[in-house]
Amino acid sequence: MKSLIRPVRSGSFDDAGAEDVVDHVDHPMVDRFAQLWQAKRGAGAYPDRADFEFEELAPWFGHVIIMDMLENGADFRYRMVGTAITRFLNRDYTGQTVMESNYAGARDKVLDTFHRPVREGRPVFRRGHVIWAVDKSWRTYQSVHCPISAGGQAAAMTIGVLYFSLDPVPDPTVGGGRRLG
Repeated sequence: MKSLIRPVRSGSFDDAGAEDVVDHVDHPMVDRFAQLWQAKRGAGAYPDRADFEFEELAPWFGHVIIMDMLENGADFRYRMVGTAITRFLNRDYTGQTVMESNYAGARDKVLDTFHRPVREGRPVFRRGHVIWAVDKSWRTYQSVHCPISAGGQAAAMTIGVLYFSLDPVPDPTVGGGRRLG
């Protein structure tokens, strides 16, 4: 897969933007989840939250993230955050909104992660780098976030999966570029 190199400005990791949005990822579980969303969607614009049975999400337990859209996408509430995600982040955002969570300069980027699938009406894949909360080492992540309705026709939520690498990777800020992928 082709690497994407982006220039790094001081503090640019918290800037909102599309630099981590990609057409596809190579993580098989992320890809399988996007396929499940597509199968649930059928001929409709979006599948409904009720279309996703608890048992069929079992392969992704720990990595599922479900968000409720608030105020036409101005904010999102964490309805469910998988345990693998909360362990990695060293915190549980369940029940909080993005606006009340401690993201500092990354808030716009986090909002975009959940707003973009609703706005575009399709799964949105992301991949990039993040600092692990536990030891401050760099790790990679891959995710997909998909729009779903909540008992109606319009997208009202997102459902997706998020996976972090287990092993540290080199600091992507070294060398003046940010490698995504």
